[in-house]
Amino acid sequence: MQPAPPVPPDRRADRALGLLIGLLLVVVALRTHGGRSGLRPSDHLPPVASTADLNRADRAELLQVPGIGPHLADAILAHRAGSGFANVDELRQVRGVGPATLDKLRPWLSVEPPTEAVTRAVETLERKPAAPATPTKGGSKLRPGDPPLDMNTAAEADLLRLPGVGPTLAARILLARGIERFKSPDDLRRVKGVGVKTLENLRPFVVCR
Repeated sequence: MQPAPPVPPDRRADRALGLLIGLLLVVVALRTHGGRSGLRPSDHLPPVASTADLNRADRAELLQVPGIGPHLADAILAHRAGSGFANVDELRQVRGVGPATLDKLRPWLSVEPPTEAVTRAVETLERKPAAPATPTKGGSKLRPGDPPLDMNTAAEADLLRLPGVGPTLAARILLARGIERFKSPDDLRRVKGVGVKTLENLRPFVVCR
C-alpha cells in the first residue's frame, strides 16, 4: 500500500501571515520613531498670548523669554529707547543678536504697531496723575530766536518750555519718542493732542536730529 502524497502548503495563508507580520513591524517602527522624535512642530511654538512685545515689554517680561538674559534684555531696552522696533526683524540691529539667535527668539516675540502702542501707553498715562516736572534753569517758555529743541533728546522739563506744551503733552511726546524716533517735526502729528495748529506753533522751536 503506497503512502498518501504530502499535502501541498497553503501559499495564500503564508502570504497573508507574512503581510500581517509586516504591518505589525511598520506600526511598531512608527510608534518607536514617534516616541523619539518628541513633540510635534507646533508644540514648540508658544501660544500667541505668551509673546513679548518688543515695544512694550519691561525688563522682567523680556527675561522670561527663552534665550534672553540680563545683558540682552538691557541691550533691547537701550535700542528701544533710541528708536523702537518696527518689526521683530529689527532685533538684528541689537548687538549680540545674529540670525540664529533671531530665529530662536522669533516665536516668542511680537511688535505692536507704534501708533497702537503709543495710544495704549497714553491711555495708561491718563489714568495716573501727572507728576510735576522740575523746571530747568531759565525754564520760561521759548521765544522766537531761541535755539530750537531737539525732539529726540530734549528732557521733559525742556519740552515744557515749548508753546502749548504742558505736563500731559510732554509725557505723550516722550512716550511716542520711546516707541519711534521723530524723523521730522511733521512726525509730531502722531502724538495725541498735536493737531495742525499746535504743530505750526511748535515748528519754529523744534528740530529732529
